[in-house]
Amino acid sequence: DLEIGFNAKFLIEMLSNLSGEEVTLELSTPNRAGLLIPQTNDENEDVLMLVMPVMLNNYN
Repeated sequence: DLEIGFNAKFLIEMLSNLSGEEVTLELSTPNRAGLLIPQTNDENEDVLMLVMPVMLNNYN
């Protein structure tokens, strides 16, 4: 299982600046940045966004 957390304010800010409605979120490990890749881009623009994970308090 992969347990990872992100700051919602950063995600909302990133998503609100995209023109399309679909993104891919690529994750590898909990301590590495997540990659947000828009599924639709302008022809003259390549967009790749990084979002760093935040520490989670696990209450098991």
